[in-house]
Amino acid sequence: MRRSIEHKLTARAIRSDLDGFSLLNRLYQELQSYTNTDIILNVSELSWLDGHLAAPLSIVIRRAETNGNKIKVAGVQEAISRTLSRNRFLESHIEDKYKTTIPLTKFELNQAVEFSLFAKKHLDRPEIPKMTKALRGKFFEGIDELFANSALHSKSGTEISVCGQFFPHKDRLDFAIADGGRSIPGSLAASKIKYENDLAAVDWAMQPYNTTRQGDIPGGLGSKVLREFIALNNGRLLIISSAGYWCQAGSAITKALLRQPFPGTAVILEINTADKNAYDLVNAPNPHDIW
Repeated sequence: MRRSIEHKLTARAIRSDLDGFSLLNRLYQELQSYTNTDIILNVSELSWLDGHLAAPLSIVIRRAETNGNKIKVAGVQEAISRTLSRNRFLESHIEDKYKTTIPLTKFELNQAVEFSLFAKKHLDRPEIPKMTKALRGKFFEGIDELFANSALHSKSGTEISVCGQFFPHKDRLDFAIADGGRSIPGSLAASKIKYENDLAAVDWAMQPYNTTRQGDIPGGLGSKVLREFIALNNGRLLIISSAGYWCQAGSAITKALLRQPFPGTAVILEINTADKNAYDLVNAPNPHDIW
């Protein structure tokens, strides 16, 4: 017999930082406790949600729905509703006149080409810093590599969610990729690689020359190029996988072990659009610098 309940999200703001993902992970654990239930997710207390977090939020909801649940979001405040309607998270869609959103889009694991075209369409925009043609090619190769990692390593039973948001008043362009797969710790465990905890697994994955790829599958080019760009651009790169949280802001690294796990892996690339420098590719990236 099915039942119907209302579940209230007790959070004022959810941003793409340590506190924000702690809240998303807590929400997942709360929703995961239900089975075969029609859930009204009441978010009326929420006054801010970073638009690009629609991608990991959609993973949280879809993973909770694998228990036979049906989840409907309700009580969305007007400002958040406009953003989530523009980026197509909500069923009601409104036109994005100012082109500040990258629509929430779901990709199957074998849709790497479709993802690549999508990323170039929405990220190759005048707000990002100037790059030479060679570097721009490697930059988007790095973006493609983020998707390739999810497709190859996650073994996800759900589609990969992608979304983005441009914050013109904050000079930020955020791009999020999230999957509901086995996570980086799960990928390492499947490869018989030992690690102390989920944070150690994520940290291992972000070190040069560490890879779980086998045989003739080459290492990727994305991690080194993107990390070097973020350091110079003063942007951010966030990796959240299970209970591991890893963030590069500029050249500074912050790491934390979360109390509750994310149901997969989320990657957020944040570009500082106030950066007026022009960039070139100096050294070829090492093909082993990707997990």
